[in-house]
Amino acid sequence: MKPPTTSRVGRRLRPALAVAAAAGLASVLPLAGTASAAPSFDAYPQFGGYAHRTVTTADGQTFDLRLAADKTFLPASGGTIKVKGAGYNRAQGIFLAFCAIPEGVHVGDPATYKTLPGPCLPGRETKDGSSRWITDTGTGTPEITFPYKEGGKFRTTLDNLRPEIKDGVVCDVTVQCAIVTRADFTATNDRLYDQYIPVHFAPAADGDR
Repeated sequence: MKPPTTSRVGRRLRPALAVAAAAGLASVLPLAGTASAAPSFDAYPQFGGYAHRTVTTADGQTFDLRLAADKTFLPASGGTIKVKGAGYNRAQGIFLAFCAIPEGVHVGDPATYKTLPGPCLPGRETKDGSSRWITDTGTGTPEITFPYKEGGKFRTTLDNLRPEIKDGVVCDVTVQCAIVTRADFTATNDRLYDQYIPVHFAPAADGDR
């Protein structure tokens, strides 16, 4: 009997190789929708984040809100994250900020988004680029406030992000933190526009604590 050709062997091995590859991938990536410890900062320094929800306003309009960030892990000293959004309601301004995730909020489950996100950077006194106001009203602070683009889109950065939100409120220590959108001060109690992309910081070196 002739031995099987190389192509037949290859065909027989493909299923086994596929199973092995899937098992290897599963060992390093958590399953979507499951809770897990944050991946190592060194292993995933550029790991991005995404949030999505579909909402219907009181007047029956439906909006497909999408939010993305280019990274969700920062050094202990902090840094800048690029953020973009699409599908937002141009008739409703939003704040884009870096905030503590409120107790009781389960990221990815909008039914739990019942509390105003916060506290947030930078606080009330400064405008350092760690928050933005997206609105078509034509008002606001230059370089902090931007209008929407076509399709309810925006693209900007959040700068000077750091783990200490305020005294006693420290990301990954006393609270979990996230890039957040929410309705602006014209509709503070409206939770339709709340979205969260969790962000983590590398542990501080002993000399930096």
